[in-house]
Amino acid sequence: MFNILILSVVILAIFASVAAWLNTQTMMKDLEAIKKKLDIKEENSPKDLDND
Repeated sequence: MFNILILSVVILAIFASVAAWLNTQTMMKDLEAIKKKLDIKEENSPKDLDND
């Protein structure tokens, strides 16, 4: 009985992580479309940690 509960929790966690990943991908595509529509160029500023 306890094994079934653990298995169902693990399956639910995997499903939730995949759903979150898909949601993130959708938001990133939407943000790219908004940036393109507003003609926003991406600027890469140097970071202090990149110079290690």
